[in-house]
Amino acid sequence: MGLFGGKPDNSPSAPPAPARERRETSASPSTSEAPTVIGKDAFIKGELRSSTDMLIEGRVEGEIHGTRVIVGESGDVQARIEAQVLTVRGTVRGDCEGSKKVEITSTGKVFGNIASRAIVVAEGATFRGASKMAQAEPSKPPLGEERLESTRDTGSTSAGAANSSVSSTSSLVTKTTAN
Repeated sequence: MGLFGGKPDNSPSAPPAPARERRETSASPSTSEAPTVIGKDAFIKGELRSSTDMLIEGRVEGEIHGTRVIVGESGDVQARIEAQVLTVRGTVRGDCEGSKKVEITSTGKVFGNIASRAIVVAEGATFRGASKMAQAEPSKPPLGEERLESTRDTGSTSAGAANSSVSSTSSLVTKTTAN
């Protein structure tokens, strides 16, 4: 007998609907890996290392080593930072080293020394410390050349950072010839 008193249904039953496929995604060791994120409510004390991009929105004390490190607007870092590229949108208290570039955005604050090939300080940013423009230099000047070092200090002022000083070191290569 069928449902609700109708004729019995002798037809083959339809196959059950396929279960929804569960797609497993595995992280591949490519550059498309998800970034390491330290959330606003997180506090980490110690050494932090990551080979993927790192976004810090919380609080970190200690040392940070990464490829590309971004200190977000709510990020509060009291650490030495080493990265290829460092972008500061929040606050950093500690020395920063970028093998390629260190950038302080208009909302960023750095209280410490910076060493990098390229340093970008946006209008409105706060930077209190010394900067060193590091470039790949030959270990020894070629024969007949001598290297002279020159240091220049300039004063800069930004909102909330009066009397901040920036110093940069540059080198000059001169050729000497015997008469």
